[in-house]
Amino acid sequence: MASLKWDPNTSGGQYLEDLSTAYWYSESLFTALDMGLFELLEKGSAPLPELAKALNCNESSLARYLHLLKTLDLVDCYENSWYNTTLSSTYLIKGKPLYQGNSILWRREIKADWDTLKPALEAGRRVHFPPENISDTEMDARREEYITAMDNIVRLKVPEILECFGNSLKPGARILDVGAGSGAFALGFLEKFQDAQATLVDIRQVLPQTRKLVEKSPLDTKNRVLFHEQNILEPDWQLEGSYDIVILSNIVHAYAEEEISGILKTASQLLSEDGILLIHDFFLDHWDIKAAFSDINMFINTYNGKVFDSKWVDQALKNSGLSTTGLIPLQTDTAVIFAARESAALDSLTITPVQKILQPIKAIGFDKVMPYDPKDVVVAPFAKNKCKFGCRSWDKKHCSSNQEMSADETKAFVNSFSKALLLKSEPPTGDFQRKALRAETLAFKAGYYKAFVFWAGPCSICPDCDLTAPCNNHAHSRPSMEGSGIDVFATVKKAGESLKTLSERGEVIKYYALLLLE
Repeated sequence: MASLKWDPNTSGGQYLEDLSTAYWYSESLFTALDMGLFELLEKGSAPLPELAKALNCNESSLARYLHLLKTLDLVDCYENSWYNTTLSSTYLIKGKPLYQGNSILWRREIKADWDTLKPALEAGRRVHFPPENISDTEMDARREEYITAMDNIVRLKVPEILECFGNSLKPGARILDVGAGSGAFALGFLEKFQDAQATLVDIRQVLPQTRKLVEKSPLDTKNRVLFHEQNILEPDWQLEGSYDIVILSNIVHAYAEEEISGILKTASQLLSEDGILLIHDFFLDHWDIKAAFSDINMFINTYNGKVFDSKWVDQALKNSGLSTTGLIPLQTDTAVIFAARESAALDSLTITPVQKILQPIKAIGFDKVMPYDPKDVVVAPFAKNKCKFGCRSWDKKHCSSNQEMSADETKAFVNSFSKALLLKSEPPTGDFQRKALRAETLAFKAGYYKAFVFWAGPCSICPDCDLTAPCNNHAHSRPSMEGSGIDVFATVKKAGESLKTLSERGEVIKYYALLLLE
C-alpha cells in the first residue's frame, strides 16, 4: 500500500474498504515506535515471552500484534525468535543515517488537524491555529519536532539529487540553502564536495534549531557554514556576492503564487553566471495522490501554501529569466527542477536523456510512464494468433495484412535496444495511438534517433482503410504489441502492472505502448 490507488480491474468495494481503514496501517506503525519495539529487536532477536516481559505486554496479545507487523514486513520470525527486517533496521532505528522515526511521529502530531478539513472547506481557509496562550518554549519544542522530522525526509532525498551534480563542483563553490531548516540539504553537498561552503538562511525563530543540528553533525563545518537570519518574503535578502548553487527545498509549496514568484525572482538574482538553482518539492504532476494529499495538508495547516503543477513553476522560473530542465522525477514522492541563467550551465548536470523526457511524455496524456528493460519483453507465438483469429478488424485494416513483424523478428528487434518506456493510458484507440506517436517523436527530438513505438489495438489513425490499395499513411503506422507477438499481459506484469481478461462490456480497458529508445 505504498501508494493506495484504485485499479479499475479490481473490486471497487475492496478499494473503498482499504481506503477507509488506511489509518490502521499508520496506527500500527506509531504504536511500535512508541513501544520501542524496533530498538529492542535491534539489540538482538528475542522470543515472544522475553519480548512480552520487556515491553510489559500481554503475551498472547503481543503475539497477534507481531503477526500483524510481520504481514507489514516490519518484523519477522525464525525458530520462534523475532527480529527486525532490513526495512525496520534501516529506517526505524535512532542514529541510523536514514532514520525516519521523527518524520513518522510528526505525521501523528498533525493528524488532528485533518479533523478540521470540513470546516476549513466551508470557510475557504485554515481554521485550526495554535492556542493564543502557547508559550515560546512550547512553540520552540514544536518547531524542533517539525525540523527534525523534515531532516529525516531530506536525508532520503539528498543522495539521489547529488548524483545529478556528478563528482565535482567548481573549486570553492558557494552554496545558498534557502529556508534551510535542519541544514541537511546543504550538509549533503558539503560532505560530498570538500572545498564547498554554504550559507544557511532561515527566520529568527528557526535558525537556533538549525545551528544546533549542524553542530551535532559529524561533518567538520568549521569555516564552511554561515548562518543568515532572513525573512525570504522580503525582496532584499541582504546577502553579498553570488552563489554557484541556490537550494529551495520544500519552499515552493509553502506559499501562494505571488509570494513564490517573488522568492524565485530574488533567488535567481543571487545566481552566479553559471550557477544552478535547485527546486526540490512536491508537484501535482508527480506522484499525483501524494501531491494532492500534500496540497490539502498545506490548505489546512498553512495560511496560503499549496502544491503546484511543475509547468507553473517552470514558467515562473522562465519569467525570472532562467532556463530550466523541466521536472526531473525522483524515485520517491518529490521531484526536482534545475534552472540557470544560461542553458549551457545545465549541461554540466549528469541528468540522463530518459530522465528529461519522462515528464514531457506523461504530459502528452499518459496515466503512467515507466522505465522498462527491453530484455523483459515477453514474446510468444500465441499473441499474433489472438489478433488473427479474435479481432473484428482483422480483414478490415492494413495492420492485418501481415505487415507486423514475426515473433522472431520482434524479439530480435526489441533486444537490439538497451532502454524502453512502458506507456499506460486508455481508449479511444485512435487517441491512444496518436499519443504514442507523439511520444516517439518527442523521444526522437530528444536525441533517441532510433526511437520506435509499438502501440495497442488495430490501427485507428485513419477513418477508413482501403485494403484494395497500399496503405497511404505509413508515416503514422506502427505495429501493435500483440500483433507483433508480444505477450502484453506477461510484459506489463514485469513492470508491476496488472491486466485481467474482461468479462463484461463497460469494464475499464487498459492500453499499453512500448517505446524503444536508443
